[in-house]
Amino acid sequence: MKKNLLSVGSLAVFLLAAACSKKDITPAPNMTGSGTTTPTNNTGSSAPTVTVDGGTTSITTNTTWTASNKYLLKSYVYVRSGATLTIEPGTIIFGDKDTKGALIVEPGAKIMAVGTAAKPIVFTSAQPKGSRNYGDWGGVIIAGNAQVNSVSNGVLPTIEGGPTTKYGSSDAANNNDNSGVMQYVRIEFGGVAFSPNNEVNGLTLAGVGSGTTLDHIQVSYSGDDSFEWFGGSVNAKYLVSHRCFDDDFDTDNGFSGKVQFGVSLRDPLQADQSGSKAFESDNDATATNNQPQTSAVFSNMTLVGPILNPTAAVYSPQYTAGAHIRRNSAESILNSVFMGFPTNLLIDGAPTATNIASNKARFKNNILAGALTNSNSTGGQRGIIYVGPSGGAGSLTANSTMSADSAAWGSATGPLTWLKANANRRYVTADNVQLLNPFNLTAPSFVPRTASPIVVVSPATSPVVPPNFTDDKVTDGFFTKVNYIGAFADPNASGATNWLANWTNFDPQNTDY
Repeated sequence: MKKNLLSVGSLAVFLLAAACSKKDITPAPNMTGSGTTTPTNNTGSSAPTVTVDGGTTSITTNTTWTASNKYLLKSYVYVRSGATLTIEPGTIIFGDKDTKGALIVEPGAKIMAVGTAAKPIVFTSAQPKGSRNYGDWGGVIIAGNAQVNSVSNGVLPTIEGGPTTKYGSSDAANNNDNSGVMQYVRIEFGGVAFSPNNEVNGLTLAGVGSGTTLDHIQVSYSGDDSFEWFGGSVNAKYLVSHRCFDDDFDTDNGFSGKVQFGVSLRDPLQADQSGSKAFESDNDATATNNQPQTSAVFSNMTLVGPILNPTAAVYSPQYTAGAHIRRNSAESILNSVFMGFPTNLLIDGAPTATNIASNKARFKNNILAGALTNSNSTGGQRGIIYVGPSGGAGSLTANSTMSADSAAWGSATGPLTWLKANANRRYVTADNVQLLNPFNLTAPSFVPRTASPIVVVSPATSPVVPPNFTDDKVTDGFFTKVNYIGAFADPNASGATNWLANWTNFDPQNTDY
């Protein structure tokens, strides 16, 4: 949301592979039309394409989309309250570029998109392969009745980006609301930034409750954020953000859910003018104390930034941080790996610092690696920066409000001392090379190297940075108590699995659909 402004190898090769210019994503007027046609712009199966035009109809009764057809979304296609949209495994759904087609599941409606590893459900651009781009269509929006902190005088908030859907509630009793299931789903080339504070993401989750099931979801080439949560309490596992334009995981307006096992991989040359990050988190747009406070918990995330070589970095100047926690957010990130961002952690504003100093928000058992040199953390990296007391837009230029250690940083001595504190077990390494096996942007491998501080070779050995599941943020039954940090174990470790296998696609630009 815009609220303000790899492995080792030849950098040139990676940047050439990354080069994909952002094209015009201005929305076009609605277009009408329906019917069944045979697609001519994709060279995959010859299944007929059924046009679903939100300009002329909504889904008001239980409906099934079958894998024997393909579907083309035009304009905003609403699934209205009381209706369930079921999508069979292996179904392909295209988003129309001219009308910025989008799928909106409204409060009281459900989506049952249950794919499999062998037959994932795919939402993608209707453009031919080789011509797809950021923001070709509007993305997927799920709206529910769970609690948000943006209800004003009894008036519910409205989805950003143009849909008329209102969502959420002020009642915590609605937090187990059920909007359905999404499993083994890919969302590609969606997400449109119409204007500042007016965007549709790859997957937008607005007031979605914990009765909803979300796992094994990949968002690629989103024109805005890959995943954004506006309040709600939904939990999720196994999320992939690939080469998005703005933020990978954006949390706002009282989101209180839990996420475990996630990956983000950035394109060095593609970033948004608002400042791109793996994590961006606000309580709300003006840092109020509105309740519920944003308090999401993320664990076992692997975040790979744009800096492939910390001493000779070539990447978009719009990149800001691995995690930008700001505006009174109390989000927590544990047992995770950040590598290759201009700064890996940016704590923004005195209210946010106070949340961390008081242990309301936590950043523990994380590896920070491969940030810019000549800064304030171990090895001369810019591992952590604090902007205070009133916060800022996230600039990395040193100024009088930015400090390595500052008594103004709540009750703590300062962020640098806090980062290195043994009790918090944060670990900073200067070398991306130590962490992951070689990979590239279209065929990545996130498997840790044998010498990595992530690695657990067998149950009898321990990594340099052990995971911690005794912290009360991650003790409940949702979290799988693995013996490694980051999203993946060493392949030699007992019981190690690659949860990316079979269903993900890191080269959708050249895929036949």
